[in-house]
Amino acid sequence: MPKIVDISVQDDLEMDDMSQPQNPQAAQFMEQKRRLKRRLDDYFEQRELRRALGLDD
Repeated sequence: MPKIVDISVQDDLEMDDMSQPQNPQAAQFMEQKRRLKRRLDDYFEQRELRRALGLDD
């Protein structure tokens, strides 16, 4: 029987390191990526809604 190992603590620490950069330049870059992702999500959501309503250009 395989042994189940809980690695969620390690993953959480890795995620914290990735989401909280140590230097200001990395923090700024991450914020830009987040803003871009939000804009793309909004755009695709709006496009999907327009397609569902039959308002495609």
